[in-house]
Amino acid sequence: MTRYHVVGIGGAGMSAVARLLLAEGEVSGSDDGRWPLAEALRPLGATVYESFDPAHVRGAEVVVRSSAYGQDNVEVKAAAEAGIPLWRRHEAWAHLAKGKLVVAIAGTHGKTTTTAMTWCAYRAGGVDASLICGAPLRDIGANAHVGRSKPGPVEPGSGFHGDVLVIEADEYDRTFLALGPLVGVVTNVEHDHVDQFPTLADVQGAFAEFESGITGVLVACADDPGAAALAERRRERGKHGILLYGTSPAADARITDVREDGRLTRFTLAGISPTPLAVAIRVPGMHNVRNATAALCAVRALGPEGNAMVAGVESFDGTSRRLETVGEAAGVEVVDDYAHHPTEIRASLAAVRPRASRVIVVFQAHTPSRLSAFFDDFVAALRGADAVVIADTFRSARERSDEGAGARRLAAALGARFAADAEAAAREAASLARPGDLVLVMGAGDIGAAAPRILELLRAGVVSGGARS
Repeated sequence: MTRYHVVGIGGAGMSAVARLLLAEGEVSGSDDGRWPLAEALRPLGATVYESFDPAHVRGAEVVVRSSAYGQDNVEVKAAAEAGIPLWRRHEAWAHLAKGKLVVAIAGTHGKTTTTAMTWCAYRAGGVDASLICGAPLRDIGANAHVGRSKPGPVEPGSGFHGDVLVIEADEYDRTFLALGPLVGVVTNVEHDHVDQFPTLADVQGAFAEFESGITGVLVACADDPGAAALAERRRERGKHGILLYGTSPAADARITDVREDGRLTRFTLAGISPTPLAVAIRVPGMHNVRNATAALCAVRALGPEGNAMVAGVESFDGTSRRLETVGEAAGVEVVDDYAHHPTEIRASLAAVRPRASRVIVVFQAHTPSRLSAFFDDFVAALRGADAVVIADTFRSARERSDEGAGARRLAAALGARFAADAEAAAREAASLARPGDLVLVMGAGDIGAAAPRILELLRAGVVSGGARS
């Protein structure tokens, strides 16, 4: 039984890897402080440390490190000096994918939701697939799952054999290039992660390499120019196995008749079954309609069809911090969301807009480099809100802080309020909110703590140290 040690076990990616590694060996891991995803591994048998120490790697046969931690980390350094094999995330993925049919969900936006929906659809079709996802699914309370499928056909006549791994294929650090999936989904291709991809052409090049590694079917969004270009590139090379989805006339899987029905979003999908499918999902927004369609296409490429896969997508109850309703107080709904790119901000605002008289946004940029690269677009996207509170930028372990300069500049450009931290942001938002409003907390850093705090302040009727007027 192999003993693994995971450096950065608290992150979404590393905690998911650790959960799957626990199925085949002993796992320990370290991070800077207490992290919920790491804490969830303790009952499963993992040893979790809340600081980094060279002693933690003693006895490990393999050390897996997050992209956030390099040779300057004391545990990484200790492993290297001791001659312990050091894996980065892509090497861990390659190990976990060995012998499995890999369904990889890639794209600049929408990966987490699409990955979760895909896994739910497989589950409804009787396939107990393994899962690596970027956030916990609400119904299982985890961001990873160890599948127990036995090799064999999913359904009579499906021609599909083997165990399945559904994985959120992150482009950061070009990690997704390690997979060589049987089915690869590309939801969209935009410029992001400027510390890794200085130009849009760099991003496009990485996705083109990902597409070249797909051994079976490329599922791509016909509505997105970047994803559609990958499909055309594949077609020009004489490759078969292309499935386009979207509202575009060019789509093989065509979305029509999208409508809101209370808290359900209904639509019709034609092209992947003998008759059009009526679908009703529990998450809002046109972007989630496309995510659900991508999931249905990914599942149809390998196995379950018709009612089974639709039931799976319809059962999806959301993932943590993806338009997650935290609660309501004083007539104000509070929603927590991971959006940290201008495109994502626009999509989330459009999704919640019908639910409120006003939308108040609390936004925290994720890394100074991203804020600087897309500053004007952030300003334009956030102007879609009725009021904005800007929290200080989350720098992540990969970048140095800009001491609040970028966030203050963004607040000034919007005429918004600036807050130094989540507590201050919560107080500012609560002071702005009134009955009928929706407060949307957005960002990929630690701003999520502001959402439950806003509810507390609204319930107490106390903001900024005084009584609520």
